[in-house]
Amino acid sequence: MQAAAWLDLSNSESPEFIGLTVAALAADPNVMRHTGTVRIAAALAIEYGFTDIDGKSPRPLTLANV
Repeated sequence: MQAAAWLDLSNSESPEFIGLTVAALAADPNVMRHTGTVRIAAALAIEYGFTDIDGKSPRPLTLANV
């Protein structure tokens, strides 16, 4: 957390957020459609309709928008 003084953590994700993403994928009967692709947890959260444990929706980051 000392690095927070120098870093913008406003778009950060909790470890639980990644767990929610894994759980959403595991519950998806059509999960194989993601095979062979790189998926961003924040984009999957939008697709599956969940937020982080603090209620925030992290913005999906890609090379095109960082």
